[in-house]
Amino acid sequence: MNRILVGVDGSTESRAAATFAANLATATGAQLILAGIAFASDPLADPEWRVRLRTFEEEESARTMNMVKGMAAEIARPEQAVQTIVEKGVPASALADLAARLNVDLVVVGHRGRGGIKRMLMGSVADRLVQICSKPVTVVR
Repeated sequence: MNRILVGVDGSTESRAAATFAANLATATGAQLILAGIAFASDPLADPEWRVRLRTFEEEESARTMNMVKGMAAEIARPEQAVQTIVEKGVPASALADLAARLNVDLVVVGHRGRGGIKRMLMGSVADRLVQICSKPVTVVR
């Protein structure tokens, strides 16, 4: 195993996924990559809204980068560098695209813990990622 990609959002579940992936990366000698996905505005939005959305998008990207770097610092080990990335877009799609682009061996995400009704109505990043990702996906509970 050469590269492990972990999708993180700052939640308890994503922290568990990052810790799991860090342990696996240490055991296998794999490179660990933490990725956060920030909001991406609609390029076809009304011009007035585009300005407001761009400001929100910039703030969201900065917040996401701070969260990813903080989580990387929490799980870092002396023998293991952690790469951090922030992408913009829809989380499951952005992670699947990133996994293909980086040619990772495994994608790790946390399980949200939603009940059956909420999952049916709202879906989850983990569920969608398992369906669309061309790379193996591990969902950590």
